[in-house]
Amino acid sequence: MNPSLQQLRGFVAVAEEQHFGRAAARLSMTQPPLTRQIQALEKSLGVTLFERTGRGARITAAGRVFLEHCRRVLALLDAAPLAARRAADGRTGTLRIGFTAIGAYAVLADVLALVTEHIPDAAVELTELVSPDQFDALADLRLDLGLVRPPIPEPYASVLVHSEELVLAVPAAHPLAEGAAPVPLADVTDEYIGYSPEGSQYLHDICAAMIGVDRYAVSQLTSQVPTMLALVRAGMGCALVPRSITAMGVHGVRYRELAPSDAHSVTLHACWSPDSPNPALHRLAEALRASAATDHRLAAHPVPVPRWPEPAPWPSVRPAP
Repeated sequence: MNPSLQQLRGFVAVAEEQHFGRAAARLSMTQPPLTRQIQALEKSLGVTLFERTGRGARITAAGRVFLEHCRRVLALLDAAPLAARRAADGRTGTLRIGFTAIGAYAVLADVLALVTEHIPDAAVELTELVSPDQFDALADLRLDLGLVRPPIPEPYASVLVHSEELVLAVPAAHPLAEGAAPVPLADVTDEYIGYSPEGSQYLHDICAAMIGVDRYAVSQLTSQVPTMLALVRAGMGCALVPRSITAMGVHGVRYRELAPSDAHSVTLHACWSPDSPNPALHRLAEALRASAATDHRLAAHPVPVPRWPEPAPWPSVRPAP
């Protein structure tokens, strides 16, 4: 027969007071019922927990071992209601966050800082996925929050968390690699490395409209910007990339500002299901909204999600010579 909670609390009180009378007073009860509780406990365990003396009760070796376990059990039981309330309030739990490669450089650290500030006891699980795969994972409840490129499909809620300009990435030996003046896109006559319309539709559509597919050839298509930079380094073409990726410092790649007439900002959004049952997610969503409302970097780039006319498809990818 397992000890009752009342027996455990009575045992701990006697062990700490080393006296049945003082322990009974501490528990707001009389001594005889407490004595009977301890006797019943010792009988159920089959061990002697206390040596009764004229001056009180001295705990035995078995009692000391039992006391350590009782304190842990009672501490967990005492903490359980608070833990349940914290979980219901979103102050603990698990957050599964998806991000793109650019999201890791641009905003992931800021999002994790918000988690640390507002949900310090939450466990975080991170997964790198392109935006379409993140939407699938959100739909299947495999992710709680995604850091994604627009457009944001229904029925997800979202908040703008990052806005930045595109820059031109060229090989280090390229004629445009040196210089300080912004570069007009019309000066770029090389083949481009383009974004995959399946994996990076948002960046594909923007760059297709900016470059003009009727004027420029595309050597390769990719969904991941780090892969794109590796191809630029290999001399397979130039590319338009978000500014934050320049923090990678890829050897053999140079970055040039675009002329004002060609400059364009791209956005990154935090996205989640408003029907998610995860309270920690909703607490994080509130923190993201509050942070975005006071983020001067976003205020400086109030660009809406662009609605380009449907661009012509990229030309067929030609193998590099």
